[in-house]
Amino acid sequence: LMEIEFPPLPTDFMESPECSAYDVSSANVRLAIDFAKSFATEGKRVAIMFPDRAESDRAIETHGADEPFTNIILRPLAGPAPGTTSSPVDIVMGLFGKQGGRNVNAVPDADMYICLVFSAQELPDLEALHMADPSKPLVMMNLKLDTLRGDLGLPAFPPKDLQYRFLSQVLPVYYLRTRTYSKSITKPPFLVNYQGALFRAFPGGWQSMLDVGGGKYRRVKLADERPALGVFKVDLGEALDLGDEGKVNTFFRQGYKTSTWWEDAKEEELHSIWRS
Repeated sequence: LMEIEFPPLPTDFMESPECSAYDVSSANVRLAIDFAKSFATEGKRVAIMFPDRAESDRAIETHGADEPFTNIILRPLAGPAPGTTSSPVDIVMGLFGKQGGRNVNAVPDADMYICLVFSAQELPDLEALHMADPSKPLVMMNLKLDTLRGDLGLPAFPPKDLQYRFLSQVLPVYYLRTRTYSKSITKPPFLVNYQGALFRAFPGGWQSMLDVGGGKYRRVKLADERPALGVFKVDLGEALDLGDEGKVNTFFRQGYKTSTWWEDAKEEELHSIWRS
């Protein structure tokens, strides 16, 4: 179980109103195919998995075939496989965004899986795929797991236990997420906007990097363990070196917690691989 996370498009475009979910999804499919080619040319058969038939059909239509490159195939994980039809139960349950308890479509002749565009409600299907075919590498590519974890436990979403037993096993092998923040100060300009990136390339450590302009970043901290997103924000803010604002002002600006429930749940989780 591996995680790859990086911006599929330029950050400025992704934050603009012109960028749609279709643009991001299409870019992820192109990147996944390019990534899979490095394995396919060595004779490995790579299955790029989509959450349902609609998503896979869209990718197949865009790329002209369900095998856009030798040894790379596009498949739906849930629902009917290509050449089959949905049952009435699947159709009705699909209207409510549920999978209806149907089995996932493992690909017996695949050597590895790359999973794209899955939502929080569809994460249990990835667990089912891993259980059905546990010996094969499974790569979760650009799923934004940090965001999806926040939905676990909410009504109509999978329980938090999914993080404890399954997502805690996912190893971040390549991770690059940019963040933009603002910080209030007691002197002009009173509000400072800043941004940075959290970067990790396995087996290296986690690097907190501050954007210093001109497309350059300065590393402000290196950690062996994945930092909480709140801690990452604090590290960047302190690296701005805007002067001591005092403990009271710091408390009211940051709050008393700089971590989320899944970052605090070390005792509940069955694995710590996702932190490494």
